[in-house]
Amino acid sequence: MRRSMTEAMRAATLAGCAAALIGCSSGPPTPAQVGAQLFADPALSQPSGASCADCHAAAVAFRDPESDHSTSMGSVAGRFGARNAPSAMYARFVPPLRRDAAGNWAGGLFWDGRASSLEDQAGLPLLHPLEMNNPDQAGVVAAVRRASYAQAFRDAFGAGALDDDAAAFRRITAALAAFERTRAFAPFSSKYDRYLAGRDELTPSERHGLALFEDPARGNCASCHPSRPGPDGSPPLFTSFGYANLGIPRYGNSKFFDQPAAFNPDGEGFIDHGLMTTVGDPGQDGKFRIPTLRNIARTPPYGHNGYFQNLQYMIDFIATRDTGSADPAVGAWPAPEVPATVDREHVGHLPLSPADIDDVVAFLGALSDEAEIRN
Repeated sequence: MRRSMTEAMRAATLAGCAAALIGCSSGPPTPAQVGAQLFADPALSQPSGASCADCHAAAVAFRDPESDHSTSMGSVAGRFGARNAPSAMYARFVPPLRRDAAGNWAGGLFWDGRASSLEDQAGLPLLHPLEMNNPDQAGVVAAVRRASYAQAFRDAFGAGALDDDAAAFRRITAALAAFERTRAFAPFSSKYDRYLAGRDELTPSERHGLALFEDPARGNCASCHPSRPGPDGSPPLFTSFGYANLGIPRYGNSKFFDQPAAFNPDGEGFIDHGLMTTVGDPGQDGKFRIPTLRNIARTPPYGHNGYFQNLQYMIDFIATRDTGSADPAVGAWPAPEVPATVDREHVGHLPLSPADIDDVVAFLGALSDEAEIRN
């Protein structure tokens, strides 16, 4: 179903992003142009049929278009990972994992920061058994050698670019990273960007949502998701790149719990330890990278495990985790998956009414990029 349903989306990845790929030139293809072909190629999986674009579709802000389940299915039918595939938009701005001046971890790609660059990140799903399932780098390179764009790859990287498996694989990930650094992934074309530039106005609901978002005594969202241009005038990225444990509950309906023991030896007892798995520090147990909020309204489900199916539900949780939702259908929230490191200071007991939450959600909708990239 995944393969047949997303053929049009793969085509849209190529056609819709053409304007971002340095345009049409008379010279050899660029790595970014080759990267667009690789990104949309369903032959780069085992079995063939799942491309990068299947979990990161351009039509839906480069996230998984199949949002009816909490995590993404890989190339093998029925195999699901433990985490919600995040949007790939604005990923080029994520710095390598490091400690900041205060000693806190920040940066790194994936929810747990284990990849230090787009190049590192691009290679891991290709070889992961729950994702694209290639047994080794040689299998990926062999598929590219057979591809219709193999000559374009050689034109971009050199005549012998596909001769050596290890070197060729590095070039493949470099091309994918080059594509992810194009404007298609970071257009800064939202209503809020126009508002900051004085070219648009927010609605009263959006303005109130912004005020709550930035109010340290109410929402205080901007403390982790900075909402104003940087000192150099650069557009806000709506993330500090830091890590937090929001106290998200275990998602009991996750299809990952049903995976064979080879992929999930803990079965239904699985606990996702987040950043701790990367840095080996128990103090980071259950913490996950703070994502950008750009295009957040277009990228459900939410949370590292996809626990929240819509944005209203997620914001309600952040506001009322410790006090209980005002929605009687929700009531008291379930216990956190990892209780020891939950952030009790910034979230869980915010003085926001249901109407306030509606306005915050309205403001977050203003962070969605336009479908068309404008010059």
